[in-house]
Parts: sequence; C-alpha cells; structure tokens
Amino acid sequence: MKTALVFFLLLWCALLVLAQSDSSDSSRCLPRKPGPFPVLREGRPETDEYLYPRYFRYVKQWDECFAGGQWPASTVEQFPHAYPDGMKEEQRKIVTLTASDWEPEPREGTWRVAGPGAEMGARPGEVTTWAEMQEAMQQRWRDATETEERAKLVASGLEKLKLRLGAASFRMLDDYVHELYHAIPGRLVRQALPETAMYSRYLHTIAMMDKFAAKGGDDGQAAAEARAEEQAACGLSDKEEAILQKVAEDFQEELSENRPATVPSDAAGGMGRPATAAVGRPTRLGLRGERNRIIDAHIEQLRSGLGEAGFEKVENRLRVMYQFDGMLRVVPIDTPEAQGKAGEPVKAVP
Repeated sequence: MKTALVFFLLLWCALLVLAQSDSSDSSRCLPRKPGPFPVLREGRPETDEYLYPRYFRYVKQWDECFAGGQWPASTVEQFPHAYPDGMKEEQRKIVTLTASDWEPEPREGTWRVAGPGAEMGARPGEVTTWAEMQEAMQQRWRDATETEERAKLVASGLEKLKLRLGAASFRMLDDYVHELYHAIPGRLVRQALPETAMYSRYLHTIAMMDKFAAKGGDDGQAAAEARAEEQAACGLSDKEEAILQKVAEDFQEELSENRPATVPSDAAGGMGRPATAAVGRPTRLGLRGERNRIIDAHIEQLRSGLGEAGFEKVENRLRVMYQFDGMLRVVPIDTPEAQGKAGEPVKAVP
C-alpha cells in the first residue's frame, strides 16, 4: 500500500514538473485576444491613448507566439490577425517596428468618472490627518497631469506612424484597431463640475479642516492656518464663517448617516457590499438622487444663513477654486461635445 502511494506521489510530482516546464516554454505562448474591456459595453467610444498601447502589445505577442510556426493553423485561426487585410508587407514591418519600440503602457480602469462629491476618494474615517487630505487633493492633480502627458506621448507616436504609413494606410489601420476592440473613435473631454459637486467638495473640505484643526499638534496647526487662509480668500466675516462651519458639519453628519452600511468582507465573498443588498438594495441612481437631495438642502441652508451678499462670496470663491477642475468623460469624436471647447486638450487640475 505504501509503495503504491509513493509511486503515485512521484508520478504526480513528475507531471507537475512537466506542466510547469511546458507553461514556461516561451515557444508555447499565446497572445491575449483583443476585445472590449469587460466592464464596458461594445461600441463604446474609446480614446487612442487607451486603444493603441493595447493593440501594439497584441502585435508584439502575435509575433512572439506565432512567428515560428509552433502552433497548428487551427489554433492560430482562433486569434484575429494582427494586421488588417490588404496591408502590404512593408507597411506591416513598419507597424511591427512601432509596436516593438512602443513605450507608453496601457492603464486599466482609465477614464472612470466619479459622481459628484466622491472626489476626495475616501470614506469618512479613512483620511485621518490634514496632511493626508492634502496628499489626496494633490494626487488628483498628479493624475490629471499624468493623463495629459500620456495622451501627448500617444498622439506624438501615432503622428510619426501616420507619416511613415501614409494617410490612407493609417486610416485602414485605425479602422482595424477600433474593429478589434469593438470601439468607436472617442475623445477625452473635461466636463465642468456641476454646482452640487462644487458645493459638496467645498463643504467637505471646510468640515475636514475644522475637524483636523481641533485635534491640535503640528498637523492641527497646519489645518488651522489653511482654514484661516481660506476664510480670507473667501472674504467671509467671522460671523459668516461660523455659519459656513455649521452648515459644513451638518452636511458631513447627514452624509454619514445616509451612507449605506456594508456587510463584512468575509460575509460578502471577500468584498464588502451594501447591507441592503438582500432586501431592497438601493440603486446607484437612487443613492445619487439622495445625495443630491442632501447637497441641495444644505446649499439652501447656507444661502438662508449667509444672506444673498454672503452667499455670493462663497459662489465666487467656488468659481475660482474649481474653474479648471471637472470630471473626465470619453465621448464619440464626431459629437458637438467633442468638437467644441470641451474637446480641447485636457488641462491639469491646479
């Protein structure tokens, strides 16, 4: 019995070693099939910055995996050809060379659009110091700068490819790339923040400044100084500032009270989810509507407390703070939204 057990154990180990050696053999590689991003629908608008790095990666994988003829034709036929039909061999070589030299790597999850008020990127309690909150705000600026720089790199690289291929051949390639990824040409635009989002950000920032300032210490002192600078920039009197502070605190408290509770991760298959998921789970639209209702109510509370003159000071301050800010969105390139000012190159958030 023991001898048989040892034999089967050795046999299993041998098969495991063979499997590992086979999977590590570069000659047995397979490219990743191009297609729509799993969480998005087919026929969506998509930017060159998103598509072309993925396409060039596929070209490299295609050449590495299929060039030597290691796979039978039945396997190769399951993968779309790396180049469009009708492209000449010389032009294919140009695309291959471009793919091998391509540097900008694709980023997953690009162009997520956050809902109004979600811009800080953290739930209450996750940011525990003023320094952390400043870092979160700076990260938004860095992300926007990186987006702009990446888009410039891709645009520059594609312009060089277009010059080498010629306009007609590049158009053929461009059509094929969009066909591979089930996408239509898109452009990244920055939408101006709606009023509710501006007030949500501002009231959140004021409330957190006051919270951190009350803790004292070096971090609290920095928050208090930033708070005083903000009051001066907004032009509110001490009495008006006290009203703003009360509205901001009320806003944060009501948002926390209306935030859906979550089930612990171990009870949710490894991912937290709203506790109401089993019975009457609120829809995303319903949650957004409730959040907007809360924001609108506190905007009116602020207007009533400050009066028209004081409220106008806050409005003017928001226009200055968020004039270059906004939410990113990808729209079809042939729409009026993409052709007008909204379609100009994305500017970094200051």
